[in-house]
Amino acid sequence: MAAARTSRLTDYPRPNVAVDIAVLSVVDATLCVVVQRDDDGTAMLPGRFIRERRTVADTVGEVLQLKLGLSPDHIHPHLLRVFDDPDRDPRGWTISIAHAVALPAAQLTDVVGELVPVTPAGTLTSGEVLLYDHTQIIAAATDSLRERYEDRPDPDNLLPQPYTLSELRELHEAILGRRLMRDSFNRRVQPLLAPQTDATGSPVTRAAGGRPARLYAKDGPPTATFGWKLPSRDDG
Repeated sequence: MAAARTSRLTDYPRPNVAVDIAVLSVVDATLCVVVQRDDDGTAMLPGRFIRERRTVADTVGEVLQLKLGLSPDHIHPHLLRVFDDPDRDPRGWTISIAHAVALPAAQLTDVVGELVPVTPAGTLTSGEVLLYDHTQIIAAATDSLRERYEDRPDPDNLLPQPYTLSELRELHEAILGRRLMRDSFNRRVQPLLAPQTDATGSPVTRAAGGRPARLYAKDGPPTATFGWKLPSRDDG
């Protein structure tokens, strides 16, 4: 005899659903993530359970505003993936819809939390272990960030424009976690940038410890890419 079918949703177990956000930035040529701390002082990512009749997008905005003290206007977090290990939270069955966002350091001066360095693998440089599976979320966030920065010049606008090619390369090195070949990098990015000129048509430059360097801003469609992986300095 076939089992009776049910259409009552209350007959099925339901997990708690949360949103966790990894906020990344580059500070002093170092990739960092914003962490907060629970009552025991354990590092964790900012997050929030989805309240009744609220959407994921609503909750993302609430985490940014209520937990981090950031205005959600003009911030566009990237959806990473769902973290759904049934044992990820010892308090109970909880899934996390994890997001990441990269913001300039200047926008995080008053953020609620600490900007701490992370390794290219997404772990805290200090070796500190985060709450639950938040280390895995940071690793996914840094992977996503590196994929974007292998493809286009500063796609998340972490550098104020205009900038020099050296400043742009150093940003990419901090995010990718490796040194890049200067000449090869310049050949890749220059077709995607516009050299800045003044009212007379003369190049705009900035002195950065040595001879003046030309300033550039983004040019062309935002979908334009480098074409292939940026070569590391030790690639020969």
